[in-house]
Amino acid sequence: MGVVRIAIKLRDYQLELIDGVYNAMRKNNKRIMVVSPAGSGKTVTMSEIARRATNKKNRVLFVVHRTEIVQQVRQTFIANDVDMNYCEIGMIQTITNKVKKDKVKKPTTILIDEAHHSLSKSYTNVLDAFPNAVVLGFTATPTKLSNKGFTDIFEDLILGKTVQWLIDNERLAPFKYYSKNLMNDNKLKHKSTGDFSNESISLALEPQIYGDVIDNYKKFANDKKTIIYTHNVESSKEVAEKFNDNGYNALQVDGKTPKQQRELAMELFREGKVNILVNAELYGEGVDVPDCECVILLRPTESLTLFIQQTMRAMRYQPNKQAIIIDHVGNYVRHGLPNTEHDWLEHFNGSNNKSDSKNSIPIKECPECFGVVESAYTICPYCGSEFPKEEIQELTVDETAELEEVTEEMITLNLKAPEDCSSMKELADLGKSLGYKPGWSYIQGKRLGLIK
Repeated sequence: MGVVRIAIKLRDYQLELIDGVYNAMRKNNKRIMVVSPAGSGKTVTMSEIARRATNKKNRVLFVVHRTEIVQQVRQTFIANDVDMNYCEIGMIQTITNKVKKDKVKKPTTILIDEAHHSLSKSYTNVLDAFPNAVVLGFTATPTKLSNKGFTDIFEDLILGKTVQWLIDNERLAPFKYYSKNLMNDNKLKHKSTGDFSNESISLALEPQIYGDVIDNYKKFANDKKTIIYTHNVESSKEVAEKFNDNGYNALQVDGKTPKQQRELAMELFREGKVNILVNAELYGEGVDVPDCECVILLRPTESLTLFIQQTMRAMRYQPNKQAIIIDHVGNYVRHGLPNTEHDWLEHFNGSNNKSDSKNSIPIKECPECFGVVESAYTICPYCGSEFPKEEIQELTVDETAELEEVTEEMITLNLKAPEDCSSMKELADLGKSLGYKPGWSYIQGKRLGLIK
């Protein structure tokens, strides 16, 4: 008697995404991008699409951008009863080489994990080889540093639930976010409209680490399982040493750490034998450690993708879990909070305005695999492509800076212009947050027609 496997039961919002995909296909769209937040179970959702396809003897090709993810995906697919006789899973470089040698069986459906990488030549070569296949790309962040959209590849965009909806419905963990209140920084100067001037924001966001990392860990997240993101290898080693000197069990890894050593570090972290993992340019995408409770940001970034992937490492759902995010570099000013809503359709369509990254650690995208890495890298840690050498900017440290909880309301008030206010109460709250006298909100109200 054969072994009977029970397929994974999908959640309602995952089934809703799949319905959206099929509805788009009924409109003759064959290349579809699907957006769903980090931690929402995109791999499980894709496995259900693969299961339904292979049950009909349709062939599926699943493409990932990092070799470490292949086995994780394979296990999920097998658990969901995907017929692996009709499904091939592989890293993009492996699949590209097999396509060149005509060793990939013609797929009916191509699934792309972390589809924001899909603009690279290696991906387009695979897609061009199978022009009749349905292409479904899944990502939490349909955005590029260059602001180039994805309409050259995809015809339609399916939007999943928001991060806040997933928190409210116990699918992601709620979070507390701590950082320096740069919105009240004495370097910030107001324009006549009440908003901050671009020049003063740039000055306030000069690359700097605010607060002592050990003191703030003890204060906000003591003994919680934590991943720390640093801005370069030397910094990651120094931070790990500092934690170990203070009696914590910390390990350091970076892009040049041997693969076996990296895997061991993650295994020890998963098992709780190591509580703190300090890294440079690792553990962004594709890392699933549900009981990770805290992330610490020690590197500024202009990349919204990098920010979301890093902050949400701690937000995988577990009952009664409270995620802690400690931002020592003020990234929230650039990107908001993990639950800040973004106009993904605008990102998907793209624009010609390039991001201003002068106030962050220099980062670049690999032209081959589109992985986001520090400019200090000469070899891409994802695919091995060579970069010309660039210098990395050093960070100053202000260990005396006080960190405090940052909320969406604080950010909204401080970044809002008078024109965005719909009532005198909102104007009054805005004026108060900016330190203006009550007369300011009255004048703005008259100007905007809120006072007759």
